[in-house]
Amino acid sequence: MTRLKQAIGACALASALLSSIPAYAATYYVATTGNDSNPGTSSSPWRTVRYAVSKMIAGDTTYVKGGTYTESNIRFSKSGTQSAPIKLLNAPGQFPIIKCSSNSNSKANSVLFQNISSYRYAIGWINLEGFEIKNCHVGIRLYNLHDSVIRRNWIHDSQSQGLLGNGTRILLDRNRVNHNGPFAANPSSTLAHGIYLNGTAITITNNLIYDNLAHGIQLNGSGSSVYTSSLHAGPEFAASKNWIIANNTLAYNRNRSGMVVWGSTCGNARIENNIFYENGVKLAEYAPQGVEFTSVTCTGIQIRNNLAFASGSGAMQFLGTSAKAGTHYTQSGNIVNTANPKFVNAPATYPSAPNFALASGSSAINKGLSTSATKTSYTSISRPQASLYDMGAFEFYSSNTSLASPTSLQLAN
Repeated sequence: MTRLKQAIGACALASALLSSIPAYAATYYVATTGNDSNPGTSSSPWRTVRYAVSKMIAGDTTYVKGGTYTESNIRFSKSGTQSAPIKLLNAPGQFPIIKCSSNSNSKANSVLFQNISSYRYAIGWINLEGFEIKNCHVGIRLYNLHDSVIRRNWIHDSQSQGLLGNGTRILLDRNRVNHNGPFAANPSSTLAHGIYLNGTAITITNNLIYDNLAHGIQLNGSGSSVYTSSLHAGPEFAASKNWIIANNTLAYNRNRSGMVVWGSTCGNARIENNIFYENGVKLAEYAPQGVEFTSVTCTGIQIRNNLAFASGSGAMQFLGTSAKAGTHYTQSGNIVNTANPKFVNAPATYPSAPNFALASGSSAINKGLSTSATKTSYTSISRPQASLYDMGAFEFYSSNTSLASPTSLQLAN
């Protein structure tokens, strides 16, 4: 009888373990030469990213081959699991382009993460990596996203925000986010940002965020970050606490500073190892080009080991004045307007092809904090290469080999 009970217990445990593993985890392919009636194999791929995203379930991976995919209604509506995330990836060595069919104000004109039941329900364990996403209304739109990775994407020329939404435990890493906003229709807009998010435990690392019409990053702790059951899957999807914003390069953002901390739920944010360079291009000298504060009542914000530099053609101040040092935030180790970061190609005014890699002798080299959040730089070089971390998205490692071969996901065209 004891052996029988043991056998039954073992079978029950095996069944429980097996039930957590997708029975038919699959690998699919998309190519511009494919057809959505195909089986989605490498030799017989699907044609649209939209179709692939609609078909994937937990554990599935789709590789998208190079080319331009002019589409709408690309919507992740199902979740992966912790052990079996859903993955939409660029095919190795190829750089697919998602071009929205229109940039008019519609959720269809974005890469959308929204639960199939309703936007107020959670969706998660999804990886999106290796895409150029352009000419959308919002490049990537998130509704109650959790435990997901958005990495190595180039999001540009959105009519509104580059990335917009809410979630928890989201990693935004090694993306390039630039030239988002209604530059032609409303060039004075202060509402079109590179990244505009709320939620807890959001990590933003190793990104290039530049030439957006308003802020590069908006840490939204305003009224919309207050938990509401009709909008949020839980309190952690609302309040903007425990963010890490580290080793990013924020430059040339037009009508606002590099980033803003806003509201009452923005507590315990870490802002460290970033470079803020020539932001607030259209602002007066007394305005902040680094970190602006708006209606801040939260506490525990740490602003450490950042480099801020502005030449005087626009905003000059590192920090805004609407928060109180020692009450709302503390700062240490910041280098402010005493040393140009010495990029490979980033003069005082925005060039046609900026290169934010650190040149030899840069004041950002070996001036960062050691942090487990940024072990790999924008160009996939491990940190640190010397005794200490560098500031900004790049890690300098040799006067002769400081750049990887440029690709569309690394340097501006």
